Amino acid sequence: MTKLTNETRALIPVFNEYGEAETLVYQSDGVQRLKGSPLHLLESACLYYGSSIQGRIEAARGVLGPHRKTPVIMDWHADTIFFPTIAKESPDCAWINFSHVHKANKSGKGSKILFHSGETVDVPVSSHTVDKQKQRAIQLSYSFQKRFH
Repeated sequence: MTKLTNETRALIPVFNEYGEAETLVYQSDGVQRLKGSPLHLLESACLYYGSSIQGRIEAARGVLGPHRKTPVIMDWHADTIFFPTIAKESPDCAWINFSHVHKANKSGKGSKILFHSGETVDVPVSSHTVDKQKQRAIQLSYSFQKRFH
């Protein structure tokens, strides 16, 4: 299985022909399709880095307050923070690594996220939502960097 790292740009939900959750994992070396939802893959990655996703969410809420769509610090050593595009319980929730996002532009009913690498992904939320979620991830990153450096 591909390990999620700081080079992971996005986790985009898709479904196979049987309706089972799979994820398009955007990495520096291309896109891979893995079994399991983005939330499942992120949970596994959080456990690999030492905590449950729920523990990471509680820690983030301690900094940001009790908001929905809380960003998750997958690995604070590498400053790897993913933010959800919609409620994490939704099967359509994509997770985006804030540090790779250059900008988001309106595209149809959603937005197109442009990464620093030049790659793009389409998500079914407004560019305003993407920008707001990125700002919350930046705030979380800053708070944790101040604590540990």
